[in-house]
Amino acid sequence: MEKEAKNAEHEKALAVVMADKFDHTSEAMMRDPWDMLKMFRGQCPVAHSSLHGGFYFASTYDSVMKIVSDWETFSSADGVGIPPQPFTMPPIELDPPRHTDFRRILNRLFTVKEVEKRRNDIEQQIHKLIDTFIERGSADIANELIRPLMPILVLPILGVPLEDQIKVCAWIDHIIFGRVTDPAGVQRAGMEVAQYLHALASSRRGGPPDETNAMGLLLLGTAEGEPISDDEIARTITLVLFGGLDTSTAVMAESLLFLARNPDEKRKLRDGKYNWAVAIEEFVRITSPLVALRRTLTKETELAGTQLKKGDRILSLYGSANRDENKFVDADKCILDRSPNPHVGFGAETHFCLGRNLARIEIEVMLKVILARMYDFQVSDDFSPEYVVGESRGMKTLPATFTPGRKKLG
Repeated sequence: MEKEAKNAEHEKALAVVMADKFDHTSEAMMRDPWDMLKMFRGQCPVAHSSLHGGFYFASTYDSVMKIVSDWETFSSADGVGIPPQPFTMPPIELDPPRHTDFRRILNRLFTVKEVEKRRNDIEQQIHKLIDTFIERGSADIANELIRPLMPILVLPILGVPLEDQIKVCAWIDHIIFGRVTDPAGVQRAGMEVAQYLHALASSRRGGPPDETNAMGLLLLGTAEGEPISDDEIARTITLVLFGGLDTSTAVMAESLLFLARNPDEKRKLRDGKYNWAVAIEEFVRITSPLVALRRTLTKETELAGTQLKKGDRILSLYGSANRDENKFVDADKCILDRSPNPHVGFGAETHFCLGRNLARIEIEVMLKVILARMYDFQVSDDFSPEYVVGESRGMKTLPATFTPGRKKLG
């Protein structure tokens, strides 16, 4: 008994030491974070890291939910990134009531009814991209299909003109991929995209009303009774771009890798043995593309036995919460008929993902089309994914082979 107690003490002390050097932005952490996060959940559910100026992090489902459910104590207004993003982005970096007003304006574009209208177009765009490589019998699915698809689908919703979409995507890609490796370049790209969107909003202000896209709605809307500034519009559009070009791509790539390595599950999904809506929620949970978001303490409070003071920064580790064995049976397994599935892969509470309904349709249609046209796709057994470093976790590449096929759209 005494030996067990000493071992437990030693394990906790080791976890605290490792927590002090915890870096959610490191390549090693992005590549395979799960064993370390499991240790933190068991030994120090709220711990402190001395890196990036010092911050706390919460790893269990219950502690993360407590943070996201109490915006008055755990505020987003001082930013949500560690290290800080080069610019602020509403509405994710706002608290109610201003946050509520922004969400109210944009929600109409992302209701189930509205996004369902886009299903046929999503399918056609996927077919067009597959046609560019289907005859070859091989492709980097991440960079030839998934990543090019997102701007085609998302930028029109935001109000970015067709002729400017390539350069906007280049800026966003640089910000996503260079978050830690090229902070100066990210700063420049951030300024460039912000200046472009600011100028676009300014040029449209006072023009004919346009309620078909996010920029048009923001130009017509008000927050706390006042018009929304061009600067706030630019930063809001940037945030939605990140969500549309980053999070969905991560889930699609991870889902395809799982299906390639689990052919029985792939067959069952294709043959209708699983409910698609249920399976997609599990893909989101197991992928957890949004690794973490920061909050700042507005007052002293206690969380999972740890005393926090006003001004402390704390990360909610969404990926860890989604693997919490106290909340999910066989938490590290992708179980495509898992139900219920109260994951936080789309965030939760006040900051629940604005584009979640669109993302669900994009993921579903993508997987269905691939299973119809490239059912025998394979990924090499020795493929080891590399991941983008930042608050989000997505594969850089996904090379696959399959039986060559014919173009569909000519």
